[in-house]
Amino acid sequence: MDWGPSPSNQTELQAPHQSIPECPICYGPYDNIFQRPLLLPCAHTFCLECLSRICLFVKQAQTFPCPLCRAQVPVPDGGIPKLPPNMDVVTQFPPWLQTLQEVWLDGHRLCWIKQPSLSCQVSAGEEAPEMLVTVELLYNPAPRDVSRRDLIGIHHPSRLSTCRGLCQLLWERRLAVFWIALLLLVLIVLPIIFIPDSHMTRTPEGERQVGTFPTADAPSSSLSRSQSF
Repeated sequence: MDWGPSPSNQTELQAPHQSIPECPICYGPYDNIFQRPLLLPCAHTFCLECLSRICLFVKQAQTFPCPLCRAQVPVPDGGIPKLPPNMDVVTQFPPWLQTLQEVWLDGHRLCWIKQPSLSCQVSAGEEAPEMLVTVELLYNPAPRDVSRRDLIGIHHPSRLSTCRGLCQLLWERRLAVFWIALLLLVLIVLPIIFIPDSHMTRTPEGERQVGTFPTADAPSSSLSRSQSF
């Protein structure tokens, strides 16, 4: 007769289903490495990775606001990994997660050395290798060996460079500039040259005489002409 699993087996089956508290920022379950629960002075708890991303450009001895209550939290010496863990949350971990691992901050990365497991089989006379595990806090970090040609220089162009660019543009469009100048010459300059002067009049004898405008002496001159006739 099958009496079902023993009490010890029931405990083992329930252990994987035990719920682990989550970080209120990334909604990921806490662990003992990069998602270590850190307790702030305002009694709010967040994981190590989220707080490290928030305080990536905050220097030591400066403060940052709590993501929930906006209370100012000082950054300890050594950065965010040196904040105290929330042991009330750690005690809710499974037994194999309750040993907190050493994590440190290196620039824009969180670093942790993974120790070889006891089940790792190595040949005689050789030590088990250690593995360095890092988490990039910047989503698109720039490589450290960036060449100079990959950098984008931002500068204000000088007047000399502006003139050079304008001259180069005119030289590349020299044919269009020539036809535009020729069109302007035909439409503006040539009519001015060939249109007769409005002040020049032609006398009955065919001679040109400069036209005069009436002045105050004009009536007296016409009177003298009539008397002579």
